[in-house]
Amino acid sequence: MPYIIAPLNLVKGENNYSEYNDVLKAVQDKAVDRAKEIWNGYSQGGLTPGDKEFGIGPHRMNEMASDVTATTLSGSYTFRKAYTAGAWRPIFSYTTRKDIMHAFAGFQFTDETLLFSQIRFEVGDRIFPILDIQQAHAYPSFSLVLKEDSGKELIADPETRVLVRGYCETTGTQRIVPLGFQLFKRKDLVITET
Repeated sequence: MPYIIAPLNLVKGENNYSEYNDVLKAVQDKAVDRAKEIWNGYSQGGLTPGDKEFGIGPHRMNEMASDVTATTLSGSYTFRKAYTAGAWRPIFSYTTRKDIMHAFAGFQFTDETLLFSQIRFEVGDRIFPILDIQQAHAYPSFSLVLKEDSGKELIADPETRVLVRGYCETTGTQRIVPLGFQLFKRKDLVITET
């Protein structure tokens, strides 16, 4: 799985890092095509879809809440979690709901201290190679952008198991924000607060 590690200050501004936007666009296009296949007869409807439309928006933590050992701080929905050093730790471990899809373009590590040295993805029965992210220690915060070949984008269909693990070198808290999209067949799935 080809990937790019880039400091956040290079990916935030307009035209600062074109590959970042190219990857996001490719993942969105592939996810929309996949949703049209799965939800036959539906078309893309944006953030507030109408009849026979599916919605698309950013990932929501409550759809990705870990069902293993990482602890969400203060009981709220946040991408910041506490981790313990010395082993592979689940960053995200969940199964997408019936009418929800997730498409990943990468992850943003927004903290100045990086706790992880390696990352590993499993989506359904697809297990991806370990990504060594130690070079990211040179940046105060960074994005990990996944550059998949066309047709091999990281998309989790409805009711698909997703496991993202990292090898944790230091005990502490880390905010890891997924880059990509959540697609939903029914608007009522994303308007609740719980």
